[in-house]
Amino acid sequence: FMKFSCVPHLDKRKGAEALVLPLFQKKGKLSLPKELKSIESSLSSVLSTEDFKGKEGEIALVYAQKQPEKRIILLGLGEEDKKTTESIRRSFASLGKFCISKKISKLNLYIPEKDILRGALEGLLLVNYQFTILKGEGSKEKLPKLMDEIHLIGCGKHELDLAEKTLTICEGVYFARDLANGNAQDVTPQFLEKVAVGLSKQFHTIKTTLLTKKEIEKEQMGLLLAVNQGSSLDPAFIIAEYKGNPKSKDKTVLVGKGITYDTGGLNLKPTGFMETMRADMGGAALCLGTLKAVAELELPVNLTIVIPSTDNSIGSKSFKPGDIYKGFSGKTVEIANTDAEGRLVLADALAYAEKYLAPTRIIDFATLTGAQDIALGPEAAGLFTNNEELTKAFQKASAATFERVWPMPVFEEYKDGLKSDHADLKNVGA
Repeated sequence: FMKFSCVPHLDKRKGAEALVLPLFQKKGKLSLPKELKSIESSLSSVLSTEDFKGKEGEIALVYAQKQPEKRIILLGLGEEDKKTTESIRRSFASLGKFCISKKISKLNLYIPEKDILRGALEGLLLVNYQFTILKGEGSKEKLPKLMDEIHLIGCGKHELDLAEKTLTICEGVYFARDLANGNAQDVTPQFLEKVAVGLSKQFHTIKTTLLTKKEIEKEQMGLLLAVNQGSSLDPAFIIAEYKGNPKSKDKTVLVGKGITYDTGGLNLKPTGFMETMRADMGGAALCLGTLKAVAELELPVNLTIVIPSTDNSIGSKSFKPGDIYKGFSGKTVEIANTDAEGRLVLADALAYAEKYLAPTRIIDFATLTGAQDIALGPEAAGLFTNNEELTKAFQKASAATFERVWPMPVFEEYKDGLKSDHADLKNVGA
């Protein structure tokens, strides 16, 4: 757990394992703020030799004397007139990795300008994560120590509130990461149900509804049931609703792909493509992490998450290429490839959300295709939408977080590739 505190001035600080001084360049030269003149003598050696130039992400370690800290860490932020939230985020991510490698867990962090605080904290917090639950006790003791205390210098209550809010958001990210990193043997559809129920117990603003397999059958979600046929586990259909603004009819519905392990089905994935498929429920993890953060922050919005979940396993009952199944919407789908299972479970969930949940907007998240990675690489996620206003909102949010999206075309002609001779459509294009 991270703890934050703040003091208004450098001379008010208490001891820590290291003092971090983030420094900008101005026209290629290092700029030392006037507030740091009192400790300039401790930095004379590294400044006079120009070994540290203040480039973005550059780090220099100085062993200090007559200071409350034994170490002073100089962190380069690059040219001040070229700074962005992402450049600040990356510089502080480098600092976070450095501190973890040196087992520095308690920092005095000088903030030269208030507008860098959000990027700085996000950079530090997002690298301050380890997934250790599956390690043995002996190996856990050898792991690098994470940061657990940050004392903000040059800050007040407003900045402290921002730090706590940023931590809550990052804890939502950790929550999602833990789910995606967990063993497929453990993170089953039934486990995701328990997680959702746990959130409703933790927050009175969340109500969770779980559909049993019989209820899923009654709702005729034939596509989710088809993918589930080869599994030894029942499917799950999870609905968790957060009401932060009950008087408003505006509601966002998030739908997350919950394939807890994907073998590819009878269209089996080859070695090298299956080992990470426990994370094929990343969309579901994202929905649950978002729900947790929104409830923790008590945001004045209405948010419902929907998770269709199963594993895509191989067995004597596995759904088969060439067979046809009817989905919740009433449309029939010819299975051209059993490894295109995510879109099947999402189709039932999207149709259900549209019919029953009165959404203002529906957004689905999925680890869906390798083809998308070929199209855009790892630098951006593909965005498919029929709403220009929603596109702009996503682009604005992606610019702020650097979780970039790129609008993809949805041409009418693409539908021709999904035509089937025997069903309403196929689950892969021609």
